[in-house]
Amino acid sequence: MLVVDGFIKSQKLLDEMKKDQHWLNIPTYNWWDGWWSTKPRNVWETAIELIWRQFIRPEDKICGFEYWATKLEKNGEVKFHHDKDEKLVRTEKKLACSKIGHILYVDTKNLKGGYLEMAPDQNVDETGKLKKIYTYDEHTERIKPVENRLVIHNPLRLHGVSKVKEGVRKAFLANAWTKKPTTFDAGENVNGLFKFVNWKEKNKVFNI
Repeated sequence: MLVVDGFIKSQKLLDEMKKDQHWLNIPTYNWWDGWWSTKPRNVWETAIELIWRQFIRPEDKICGFEYWATKLEKNGEVKFHHDKDEKLVRTEKKLACSKIGHILYVDTKNLKGGYLEMAPDQNVDETGKLKKIYTYDEHTERIKPVENRLVIHNPLRLHGVSKVKEGVRKAFLANAWTKKPTTFDAGENVNGLFKFVNWKEKNKVFNI
């Protein structure tokens, strides 16, 4: 795991990413083939290129990125889970995960709580289901959400977000895949049921 503070150097980009309009409209799951195939089409893909140009190499054979944005407010939390091909688990009970992913804390206004929590092991069976309910203990690694902090991590490692006590936590996430997940069989932008979403902001190019 790698933690880098003050990662986004463009205040213009960071200010744009904070705007509520982007967090209200983004579909549940989104896909981009990467800058080597398609130029960034929106503010999220612009951020992905800035981040991942530094961390991936041609020999990694990355085919693209799955991305999403999570806004949590008071009492919001995320249970322990793995980032995986969600559709494949539900339809075929097979576990497929990306090799590497990122979390970028875009905004942490008046925030208390909302820590990233990383379990010491995967704690899953072959279908990706938890062998037992995992709860925080002395072996859990915790990362404080700080504005413009970037976390590079292994998405297969069991992780979650502790309950937000006060304030707002906006996090932008993306995983780099070597094989496009079946999650996107219906298209590049889908909802929680894996149905195509006509995302109006998909092609709103943002120039730094």
